[in-house]
Amino acid sequence: MEYNKLSYETLVQLIKKTTSNSPFLSISSIGKSVRGRDIWCVTIQKPERTKMMNKWKISNPSKNKTSIVITASIHGHEAAGSSAILRLLDHIREKGDSLPWMDDLVIHCVVSCNPDGYVDNTRYNAAGFDLNRDFITQSQPETLSIVNLIVKEEPAVVLDLHGYVWRNDSYIGLIEPCTPPHNPSYEYDLYLKGALPLAKAMEASLVSEKDTFSSARFKSIKGTYIPYRDEESGWDDYSPFSCSMYSILQGAIGITIESPSRSEDGTTWLLIALLSALTHISKNKKQLNDTHSAFFRRGTQQNHPGQAPDYFPAYYYLSDKPLFPDQLGKLSSHLIQNGIHLYSTTKPFKSGGHTFPTGTIVVPMNQPRANLAHCLLSQGENLSDGPERVSELCAWSLPLCWGIQSLSSSVRLHKRMIPYKGNKDDTPLPFSYTASSAKRVRVGIIIDGGMFHKKAHAGLALALQEMNIPYTEHESKELASSTTLSKIDVLIYNGYEHLFYPASKVRKQYRDYVLESQAQQDACKKNLQQFMRKGGKIIGIGAGASKALTTLFELCDAETHSSGFNKNALVQMNYKRHALTKGFEAEDSGFVYRPAWFTNTGNMVVAATYGTDPESILAGYWPEYGEAKGLPAIITSRDGLLTLFGLEVCFRGHTRYFYRLLWNSIYGSHSS
Repeated sequence: MEYNKLSYETLVQLIKKTTSNSPFLSISSIGKSVRGRDIWCVTIQKPERTKMMNKWKISNPSKNKTSIVITASIHGHEAAGSSAILRLLDHIREKGDSLPWMDDLVIHCVVSCNPDGYVDNTRYNAAGFDLNRDFITQSQPETLSIVNLIVKEEPAVVLDLHGYVWRNDSYIGLIEPCTPPHNPSYEYDLYLKGALPLAKAMEASLVSEKDTFSSARFKSIKGTYIPYRDEESGWDDYSPFSCSMYSILQGAIGITIESPSRSEDGTTWLLIALLSALTHISKNKKQLNDTHSAFFRRGTQQNHPGQAPDYFPAYYYLSDKPLFPDQLGKLSSHLIQNGIHLYSTTKPFKSGGHTFPTGTIVVPMNQPRANLAHCLLSQGENLSDGPERVSELCAWSLPLCWGIQSLSSSVRLHKRMIPYKGNKDDTPLPFSYTASSAKRVRVGIIIDGGMFHKKAHAGLALALQEMNIPYTEHESKELASSTTLSKIDVLIYNGYEHLFYPASKVRKQYRDYVLESQAQQDACKKNLQQFMRKGGKIIGIGAGASKALTTLFELCDAETHSSGFNKNALVQMNYKRHALTKGFEAEDSGFVYRPAWFTNTGNMVVAATYGTDPESILAGYWPEYGEAKGLPAIITSRDGLLTLFGLEVCFRGHTRYFYRLLWNSIYGSHSS
């Protein structure tokens, strides 16, 4: 059967049919998707036979078994992984007791991590989020389901199935480990010790079983692409926003496996890789288990051989920022959910010249998940002098992005501490919102239907939802009608400038998301200018929106400049005293993704500029920062009706601290 062509309903039916009445397979829902679909996990393990009754029963796996998690279809349009897992389940149902690795392994298979994306045939979920960029923020229910599974089961290996990579005719597909830069919070020596032999074992099986394939292209396979071995730079594992990279911080050998194609042979390729991986893991069970234990032991003992002695602090102390209170509950709950132990102090204490009150949240770094805690809480590092191609996301400090005061110390704390279990699941944003103010301001946003396989407005939509700001959604072509803008007071645009290109100027696959003609672009320009003349407010967030509003629609004389699409950084900002920047200190932080800055701003008010200090890039990758240093990052018209952000203030649900800038731009009185 060609599983690649299955509907989601058929996929679920087959899962349930395959797992029914099998002593080796059990199925459970580990969560719900945005639209309420179950996220099904099939557990594979050999049951024990009772002595008293000649029956099989499933018991908790013994400690000498190795736990594995296999995930598929995190990107919903990459269905080959789901198909390969179904074949794996069929294989186990038929041969279960004769498979030698069944005695050694407990395998948890998430057949479709993104059910809504699977149904819609999209990379992203129903909320428009790429789940494989959400494993630090964990803003989506699907991501949380996988994180909870990993924390609960503590797998030694995580295999994340994707597609589709074909680097050349003979070396097809991709199996990690990756090229540098490697995340400094990994214990990379331990990871590589397990990951590289596992990748080579899968490759060897694919080559030895090449006659299994049906097409000549697959039959000519000589190997697969293993980035660590085959390329100096280009497929790195620095960012822990993805499933496999996040799992490394949970002590697992996390490996992304990319099928070569959507074809039936592509599914067979994945199945062969999986079966060989399970065989290899079983044969090397002791070493992998020891490596897994060593990871956690290094955290507990504060022994990190690959790092300088002072790289990991002894503690992190967490508290609310004075101008941004009540956010600590969110971060504390997040850390606890990820398996990190927190404590609170029972007495005031001093450390590093700071005085901390009773009840300060303390994160000791002598705990099993110290690496994960450090990765989430540290400022990060500036990679701008590194390889030309680095991770799409290499700046993510939760304290900086969520507005938490985080101080580290290498001095042992001798004051009494008690375990902290949290008392807030989440907290409201600290700026007041009332229903009456919402009624006075009708907000509309421009939506992205899927340009470049993304929904660029998803982070904006989530930010407005979290701030309880009602909004209406509008496609770019709707702005060609003047009646659209008559129904709103504030228009917010956070997306690519390409959304306002005529269809003839974009690739065919994206033409449904853009304008139909140059005439429509001209109409949008006329209507936007008229909207502002009548007192309507327009907010542009990021390089794409700013380029469109300044260049295409000529709403001001300012010129927008930008760096590359994947350049991202946490940066030092200089915020001016202005209604837009209320709640921020004069020297504070900001976040950029495809960074933008402005010149020719004589007719605009500059509300913020990029820092001029040599250390202005706090973390991330922005080699061209010198071009933007000291230049305007936020500008607004003198009447307050046009605001342009070079920052990304609502990026993928991640930059919660900067939501206030968006709030201020909607509700503040900006005229000077």
